[in-house]
Amino acid sequence: MLCSLALVSGAAADDEPHPEAHREPRPRTNSEFHVRAERAPGNGANRRTLEGAPDAVDPGSHNADPRTALGDQVNAEAQTIDRTLATVSKKLAAANALRLRRLRAAYRILHAPLASDASDADRMVSARRRAAARLLLDRDSAERGLLAGEADRLRGAQLRAAAELTQLPTVSLPDTLAWPARGKVARHFGIYEHERSHATLSRRGVDLEVDDHAAASAPADGIVRYAGPMRGLDHGVILDHGDYFTVIAKLGELAIPVGTHVSSGDRIGRASRHRVYFEVRVKIGPGGLPIDPEPLLAR
Repeated sequence: MLCSLALVSGAAADDEPHPEAHREPRPRTNSEFHVRAERAPGNGANRRTLEGAPDAVDPGSHNADPRTALGDQVNAEAQTIDRTLATVSKKLAAANALRLRRLRAAYRILHAPLASDASDADRMVSARRRAAARLLLDRDSAERGLLAGEADRLRGAQLRAAAELTQLPTVSLPDTLAWPARGKVARHFGIYEHERSHATLSRRGVDLEVDDHAAASAPADGIVRYAGPMRGLDHGVILDHGDYFTVIAKLGELAIPVGTHVSSGDRIGRASRHRVYFEVRVKIGPGGLPIDPEPLLAR
């Protein structure tokens, strides 16, 4: 699972359009657990989603309580799922009504008597009408099947979101985390507007400005679950801390193998250049939910 998450965690660039900026998000399904870009650990800009709800909070709220932020994410996701399901259900009802009308029309066409003395041209016209009726029925059936399948996935997503809300109070979140590298926050977590394009963008972690090739270390005690390439983030490490993961990336050198138990402050590698990417992802739902790491960094 974690190898798949790592391969898709980073996007091709640090910042990508936030899904709600250009389309109605779609809920993910359980099958997306292994390949999600929506909630896979990484640099945080997700084109697909969900699926629906913003995976990052307003960047102005860096001091928001992590548990409150998680609740806001799950609630926003649930609301988006509800809206999307209402839209799909409406389309499905319309498709059912259209199919019923087409079935009646097709029945008349397919059972229309053909005169025994009909000409070859009349027989050809009748055959074409029958073929067209069957084609329309097959197309309507396929479209209805797609809508019905989408509605089923959305209902499953509703149940998942409800389960996530139930799970939230039991999740153990960190009070503080050590800085994964010496430096300062250069790019913040959350949703913001690009200065030049004015596109709405989303970032799921923070970028730290560090010295060239600065040492990177574990922000808390944990176990190395992945160490290797991450798309758009050079190399990185995923650490398992129990109820949450941390991702330390934009590394050029990795110092620890998978399975290693690390303590806070243990060296895990070096920055590939002058930035280190840091993400915290709570184990709620497929792929987890990202939270703002900045308020957790020890002052």
